[in-house]
Amino acid sequence: MGFFASCELLQLDNFDGPNAQVTGKFLDAKTGEKMGIESSVSSVWDWSTWSMKTTTIGSMVVIEQGWTGNDGQQVSEDQNWMVRFDGQYTNNLVFAADYKLDTKNLPCYQPENVDFTLKKGSNTVDFTVTPFCRIVVDDIHYDAATKKILATFKVELGDATKANSINTVALCANTQMFVGYNYFNLAKDDIGAKREGAFDWTTWSQKPAAQPGEAVTLSIDTGATANAELFKYEQDRYIRVAALAAGNGYNGNNYYNFSKIYRISADFSKVEEVVWE
Repeated sequence: MGFFASCELLQLDNFDGPNAQVTGKFLDAKTGEKMGIESSVSSVWDWSTWSMKTTTIGSMVVIEQGWTGNDGQQVSEDQNWMVRFDGQYTNNLVFAADYKLDTKNLPCYQPENVDFTLKKGSNTVDFTVTPFCRIVVDDIHYDAATKKILATFKVELGDATKANSINTVALCANTQMFVGYNYFNLAKDDIGAKREGAFDWTTWSQKPAAQPGEAVTLSIDTGATANAELFKYEQDRYIRVAALAAGNGYNGNNYYNFSKIYRISADFSKVEEVVWE
């Protein structure tokens, strides 16, 4: 009996494997450029269930259509496909089928074009979305006199009738080209590198970190003790601007929007946009 049971375990199932591949981009509806995001998977303690919970940010949630349960209703199971920092995604192990997109883990409003179909073989599917906000970088340079990296930028609201308050702006940095705000961020000098909104007791209202279209300059002090890990070695550094827009019940998860990523040479003489392969 043990012999026959072992033979059965070695048999392959009769289901075909993934037969499709897909790649694409999340494009800003206004500019047509790729929407920069923060991408990470982490584990946090969930006190409500007294267990570790996996938190995924920067992923597109897709639901394969056509599966029904015994009650005849659509069976929905979220698939998290990670999106790269520059707004591109690739998945080479999927099935040809009809899918539905949910952007609940991305810093944008849910688009209307959420249904898409993948055929066998290679597919390209781009999505046009409206970010909660977008960052327009005017200038990034190194000031040798103060030994600071300075970035001047403006923040635009994606839809002023929805998320309409810019609650935080920050200059983020890393020694690798993966740069986020909550993750992959070694810039610790919050005095110059971050500006947060505050409650204004005189008007009894929340004061934003910046107004839409306002020119903001943030800095990273290369000589600050708090930033020692970032400038310990002579190497290129990577920076980008982050902004958090929320309000009117939108962006309750506090997802940040980002500028493009810029590379600063080891000697601080050159600043250039990172072009992802």
